[in-house]
Amino acid sequence: MWVWYHVGGRNEVPGTTGMSHFLEHMLFKGTTSHPKGDLDRLLARYGALWNAFTSEDVTCYFETVPAARFETALELEADRMRNALIAQDEVEAERTVIVSEREGSENDPSFLLGETVQAVAFDRHPYGQGVIGSKDEIKLMTRDGLYAHYKRHYSPRNAYVVVVGDGEASALLDSAARAFAALEPGEAIEPPKAPEPAQHGERRVTVRRAGGALPVVQLAFRAPRASDLAAPALTAAAVALAGGGGGPNAASGRSSRLYRALVERGLATDVDATFQLMKDPFLFLAEATLRPGGAHAEVERVLLEELSRLASEVLPDGEFARVQRQLLASTAFPSDTVTGRAFRLGHLLSTGAAGSISEWYERLAAVTAEQVRSAAAAIFVERSRTVGWFVPE
Repeated sequence: MWVWYHVGGRNEVPGTTGMSHFLEHMLFKGTTSHPKGDLDRLLARYGALWNAFTSEDVTCYFETVPAARFETALELEADRMRNALIAQDEVEAERTVIVSEREGSENDPSFLLGETVQAVAFDRHPYGQGVIGSKDEIKLMTRDGLYAHYKRHYSPRNAYVVVVGDGEASALLDSAARAFAALEPGEAIEPPKAPEPAQHGERRVTVRRAGGALPVVQLAFRAPRASDLAAPALTAAAVALAGGGGGPNAASGRSSRLYRALVERGLATDVDATFQLMKDPFLFLAEATLRPGGAHAEVERVLLEELSRLASEVLPDGEFARVQRQLLASTAFPSDTVTGRAFRLGHLLSTGAAGSISEWYERLAAVTAEQVRSAAAAIFVERSRTVGWFVPE
C-alpha cells in the first residue's frame, strides 16, 4: 500500500525549501495514538517492509505487509495523515540528521552538479529548488512552519491511496474507504502558479570542489511533462542513449550509444541518460563521469554529437528492436513485486502519464523509431540547453 501526497519541492517557496522532505522524516516520529517507535515495533512484528521518499512532485509512504495485516497498515496511514505529533524536541533531533544527509549528498559530484544545473535551468518554476533544501534553510526551519505545512497538505483530498494485492479489488477499496472516511477531507490545493518561461540560449555552469572525485559533464534540456504525447518516445530515447537501467536490464547499458561512444573509447567511466515523468515540464539529462585527467570539452563534444545523431537519424531496425525490448522490460520487471507494481501505478497516476500500468506499457509498445527521432529533434537544441561541468580541485 502506497499513500501519495501531492506535495514536494514544487510546493515550496524560497525560505522553506526542503520543508516537504523534512516533514517526511517527522511522519516517522509518532502520532497521538502511536508513540515514537510503536509503528516500527508493530510492523516489524508482522515482517513488514515500510519506508518513504520525497520528490519535487510528491511525498510517498508505503507498507508491504502480510495480507492479513492490510487493515493495520490502513489504520496506521490514516492515523498519521492527520494526527502526527511533530514534537519540538524531535524536530531539533531530526534537523541534525537531515543536515548530515545534505552534507553526505554534497560528497557526490553527480548530486552536487545536478542540483546546480537544475537551479540554473529554471528561472521561475520551483523545480529549480530541488528537494532536500539548502543547509541554511534546513537550520532555520521551525516546528510551527512544519506543522502548518503538514496540516495544509496532508489530507484525503490531496492524496492517492494505491493498493496492490491478491484480494478482491472491491473489498480492498472498501477497506481503504472506511479507514480514511472519518478524516476531514481538507482543502483543495492549487498547483504552483509559476510557469517557466521559454529559454532563449545555452546556459553554462561550473562547480569546483576539493576532493578526489572524478570530473563530470551534464547536459540538461528542457523537456515536456509526463502527460505529453512525446513522453513515451523520450523515454525510449533515454534507453537508446544509456540503456534500460538496473536490475534485469543492467547489461543493456553496454550496448547503448553513450557507452560505446564514451566508455568503450576510454573517455568516461560511466554514462547515464534520463527522462523523468513529472507533473510539469522538466529536463532530459545526459551525464558522463570522466576518467582521471579527462577533458571536459572533449566529452561534452561527444555527448552533443550522439544527441544530435539521435535527433537527425532514425534508429536502424536492429538497434530499435533492441531498444524497444529494453524499454518494455524496464517497465515490466519492476512491476513483478506488489511493492513495485503499486509504486509504478502511483507514479503514473500522480504525474498524469497514464491511468494504468497497462496503458503506459501499450503507449511504450506503440513508439516508432521515427517518433524517437522527432522527439529528440524537438528538445536537443542549443537554445534550451544547460551545460554543467564538475571540476575536482
